[in-house]
Amino acid sequence: MMNYNKKLDELFERWTENLSAEQKALFCKDGLILKAGEPEISVEEKWEKAKRRIMFIVKDKNTPDGDDIRRWLIEGKHAENSRNLSGGIVGKRGFLPNIARILYGLLKDQRDIRIGFKEVSETKFEEVREIWNTEPFALIEAKKLAGHPTVSTSEIVHALNQDKELLKEELDILQPNIIVCCDPKGTQFNYITQYYLGKEDHGSIKKIEYIYPEDKMSCCLWYYPTKGITVIKSYHPTRKGKADWRTYERVISPFHNLLQTTNI
Repeated sequence: MMNYNKKLDELFERWTENLSAEQKALFCKDGLILKAGEPEISVEEKWEKAKRRIMFIVKDKNTPDGDDIRRWLIEGKHAENSRNLSGGIVGKRGFLPNIARILYGLLKDQRDIRIGFKEVSETKFEEVREIWNTEPFALIEAKKLAGHPTVSTSEIVHALNQDKELLKEELDILQPNIIVCCDPKGTQFNYITQYYLGKEDHGSIKKIEYIYPEDKMSCCLWYYPTKGITVIKSYHPTRKGKADWRTYERVISPFHNLLQTTNI
């Protein structure tokens, strides 16, 4: 069995060796999120055995300090709130609850079972919290150096171009088969589809793209059958002006559509 996070640590050593001391202090390690109350090896084993290996790629850490994101649920002053999906937010709103709902929907949705937003927010929210704290998933930053509350698209594009080979190595180590790109501008989606998977046979790609019924929201999912990889466009989990149900449905709606014809 591969020790994924150990391999990532080795990669991060190479990633940071040419950075300045100031840049090293801003660097964010990421990968498989560790769980409280269980050894790291359990997460590694579950990831290796998982049928759906779900990875979220977000823009960058929006506070000006480096971090090991993998440890968010097990240590630090916000760890308990992060496990409970209640830290720094009101009720069930915000960055982590939105990711947790999507994670649950992607794991539990089946061809004949449609997991709706009301379920993951109300009747099944305790199950959502349990899955969040027990099942493996990966969370990575497109831009590894922590920044500010906002980041421009040009900054993300620059980071992706600058670190494209290193980021490719990270993805090769993690081997996710469901990639949720959390950026409405499409920067992460473009990197995954044009660079990381750019050499794949584009004639075989199953593209599910449409305007969500009774809404102007565009849904976009590409499935690569030769690799068994699904890539989905999402909003940022804390995108202002977007209701939480839209953040959830933009991912789950095309995924459920894919399940009607594909066994994943």
